Amino acid sequence: MLPTARKLVFSEVPIVDLGPAWRDDAGRAAVAEAIAAAAGTVGFFYVRNHGLAEQDIRDIFQTAVDFHSLPMEAKMEVSLKLNDHAQGYLHGMSKGNDANIKENLQEAFQIRRPLADDDPDLLAGKPLHGRIPWPSAMPDLKPRMMAYYDKVNDLGYRLLDLFELSLGLTAGALKASFAKDMNSLRLLHYPPQRPDESGEHLGARGHTDTNAFTILAQDANGGLEVRNRDGEWVAVPPIGGTLVVNVGEVLKVWTDGVFTSAVHRVINRSGNERYSIPFFMYPSFDAWIQPLIRNPDPANVAPEDLPTSFPRDRPFVYGELKARNVARIMPQKSAA
Repeated sequence: MLPTARKLVFSEVPIVDLGPAWRDDAGRAAVAEAIAAAAGTVGFFYVRNHGLAEQDIRDIFQTAVDFHSLPMEAKMEVSLKLNDHAQGYLHGMSKGNDANIKENLQEAFQIRRPLADDDPDLLAGKPLHGRIPWPSAMPDLKPRMMAYYDKVNDLGYRLLDLFELSLGLTAGALKASFAKDMNSLRLLHYPPQRPDESGEHLGARGHTDTNAFTILAQDANGGLEVRNRDGEWVAVPPIGGTLVVNVGEVLKVWTDGVFTSAVHRVINRSGNERYSIPFFMYPSFDAWIQPLIRNPDPANVAPEDLPTSFPRDRPFVYGELKARNVARIMPQKSAA
């Protein structure tokens, strides 16, 4: 099932029906093969029959609208600039310490895997480990977000099983790197952009994701675009009943570049307020990341000259690179 000679060009993003994978072994094998084909050519694919109810998705979008409708002072109470683990409210037009990037036209509220009060990494102040700052002005935000988090997290691990199968790996080979995952849920809001704007600032500048893979729920407004190998930007419009899955840098490294971590961006051309709900499958901070297979066609690899590109020529501790990338793109804790 491992794709060995598929070229990294595409004109559209495929739809993978997960339904057969939940029925029997033959269905799982067929779905895994379809995932491998999409991950090795486009790096993006839609999934249907994913197991999340339409009401679950409607509820989390309403949660995003409700949070972003709070007064600014209520949101800034939980600004991620008040902690050193990058959880909480990301205000609009912000960035980290990289002087070469432009601010994104977006705001967000983001959390990672909740930690117990006596968690040793939390108590030790380990990077990217901290208590989630829930806003006092919206006391029901925690149960509403966690209801969706638990369901999409379950889907993420079921997809991880299918990625293992698609690569011919033994069961648990990828899951071993998620012993204490840092999985993350984000509520994103993008204001509309006028057609006559310069384009200096986008809803999300071109980037690759620094995780294993992302599961995205997007609203009806569209705006997600993916760049193919010819430099063309291809729209990934919303399709009813589907979620979007995209390969991140970690899966690219594990497959030695066989799977494509595609550059993507967001431009909200709709004239409406846009919301999207990404869920990021992040390995454990201490996970040791290196290729688990060898690419049979080393020349057939997507460009790797972006600041978000992860190295394939040497093993690395995941959390160390992730922490540096967070500091590069997100504002840090303000000085007292």
